[in-house]
Amino acid sequence: MGTRPSTRRYLKGEQTREQIINAAKKLFMQRGYYNTSIYDLFESARITKGAFYHHWKTKEDLALTILDQTKQAYEIHFFPILKNERPAREKIEQALQMLQEFSTNPDWVYSRLLAMWSAEMGTDEDSMALAVRAMRRRWRAFWEELLLSAQEQGQLRTDIPAKQLSFLMLSATMGVYIAEGNNGHMESYQALDTLRKVLFT
Repeated sequence: MGTRPSTRRYLKGEQTREQIINAAKKLFMQRGYYNTSIYDLFESARITKGAFYHHWKTKEDLALTILDQTKQAYEIHFFPILKNERPAREKIEQALQMLQEFSTNPDWVYSRLLAMWSAEMGTDEDSMALAVRAMRRRWRAFWEELLLSAQEQGQLRTDIPAKQLSFLMLSATMGVYIAEGNNGHMESYQALDTLRKVLFT
């Protein structure tokens, strides 16, 4: 028995949706959010205008979908680290090691997207900019909690407040992707490894 027409249409629609999302991720990483036009998306994804508008009303809606994927990826891989019972230093080491490993994975685009969008959007007040800043605050809070725990456990210097150190960690873990540009992944991998060594030296 063959697949019913309604099922085939659904599967084709989902395939087109993923095709658009994947094309958008690449364009947003290469050009940024504001410098990517809706027509760039049509061309890169090789779709019609109607196919795009079947899934999203605007470029912003599409970008917010990708940002939601970013949040989910961090919720799965990073934020649960806060809940385990290991010493804080080990949790910081784990987070940095995961970032290193992800930096060499071409499918992990979320760290770079978050970094680029954060730098690009500044103090803009549209829905996308507000959502990016909320995600950035969550990432900084993650580091602040880990660093404060490490200080309280005597595993990290205490002469610098955890809040200030968290801004340094936020800047460093995002800045490596901006500085690296499109030149491969080894520079970010090495920079994150250096950050880990410096933090605990």
